[in-house]
Amino acid sequence: MRRLILQVSILAAGLLLLFAGCASAPAKGAAGGKEEIPEWVLNPPASDDQYMYFSGSGTGAKGDLAQAEETARGAVIDEIMRYMGVRITSETTATAKASLNSYQTDMTQTLKSKSGGRITGLEIRDKWTAERSDGLTMYVLARYNKEELLKEKARLEAVFQEMIEAVSGPEREGNAFFEQANYYQAALKYIEAAGAAFKSEIENAEIKFERNINQAKDALRGISIIKLTDNIEVFLGEDFAQALAVKVVAGIGERDLPLADVALRVSYPVIKATGRKSIRSVQIKSGAKGIADFTPPRPEFVGKEKITIALDLGDSLETLEMVPKNLIGQVDALEQIVLKKKVIVSFESISKAGAIEMGITIFDLDASGNAIALTETSSGILEELTRANFKVRSLPVAVTSINGRTDAQVAAFLKSNFGGELKRAVYGTARISDHQQDGDFVIIKVTGSIKVVELESGKILLSVTKSKRAQGNNTSTALSSAFKKLGEDIAIYILNNLR
Repeated sequence: MRRLILQVSILAAGLLLLFAGCASAPAKGAAGGKEEIPEWVLNPPASDDQYMYFSGSGTGAKGDLAQAEETARGAVIDEIMRYMGVRITSETTATAKASLNSYQTDMTQTLKSKSGGRITGLEIRDKWTAERSDGLTMYVLARYNKEELLKEKARLEAVFQEMIEAVSGPEREGNAFFEQANYYQAALKYIEAAGAAFKSEIENAEIKFERNINQAKDALRGISIIKLTDNIEVFLGEDFAQALAVKVVAGIGERDLPLADVALRVSYPVIKATGRKSIRSVQIKSGAKGIADFTPPRPEFVGKEKITIALDLGDSLETLEMVPKNLIGQVDALEQIVLKKKVIVSFESISKAGAIEMGITIFDLDASGNAIALTETSSGILEELTRANFKVRSLPVAVTSINGRTDAQVAAFLKSNFGGELKRAVYGTARISDHQQDGDFVIIKVTGSIKVVELESGKILLSVTKSKRAQGNNTSTALSSAFKKLGEDIAIYILNNLR
């Protein structure tokens, strides 16, 4: 403010010299009459408890009062902006530039208005014009409510700092976490800073983006996930006896510094309603000791499977999805490090039914229901069940003992002939249900109806009907493939459903 007073005082002194040397062109007021120079032109008012004062002057061609006043208002606005202390530099963001331009426009509109403007507390308090033979100069005095002025000053400063702080703030936090070996939280902050950098217009944005991406990679390299459980056995349809557990550490060993509140993504297999396997996932977090555990749902399938427990930065990495092409390589390199931060826990689901002796008697039939010289359906079932360690064998049975008989008749026959050797039996037939020619290929569809019976009680434990298509260069190849694949599908159904 002292600088403003000095500038205006010098200007006023020059004005007095001008008036003294130009007797033919005396200073006049707006109405053209002689008028004393107002005190505020020579000595602008100092700020008081309620207002701060700003003055400015502008010149115009002879008779062009509007031009002089517009220039004077611009000088007042310049003084206000100097007081605000914000200026556009190479680091100024588009948001800050827009806010500053809007504020200056609002001040211009306010100072033009006679009935109040867009900015609260700002008004022109006085005007004075010095007219000469070659033109005129207007002086404008404005006052600004101090409370409102300071409020706007704080707002603009915050806007100018906002995007720079959006990068430097998280980076500072990331550095602090890194020094504490809290590498997961450090990585999150570095990624946040990188995301803010590429979205901003701050100076050296790409350099700051690259720096934070590299710092995030360094932090991630320091994280390890340690398996605490593995090679678990569980029975089909029963709960896991123990949870799957891992430990997240800053280092490479179980005794290294534990990392708490680390997000992990668990991906595990399930059986859908269609009978097919799919992968589901859920997020878990490590506790104070760095340990995270997960209990999978009861398995509805038989066999060996794997569960993946991986570092989860999904939400954080989404902030980098829209990076420009020249930055994609750096993001890919970061994601590759994340993908390596995982462990795989193995488990095996075992069917208790596999320990029960069971026989198989299934016949392949043509479209008319007559037996054919193939045993592919039976072979497919036998191979799959054997692979799953089921105690199974083929039964030497004539087709007439099975085909066309009722379940009660078949159960009685099997009990009579094999009841002393076996506890259960798989029986049924599979027949051709469709035959098509498609160019050089033959397409055959087969359908099988298979049941599992408990020999002692005659109770049907499981019943399944399935169809399968296969193609081949000739009928024989297509037929053999269709029956074999049908048997494999039926065997998998038996494995996953027989208790």
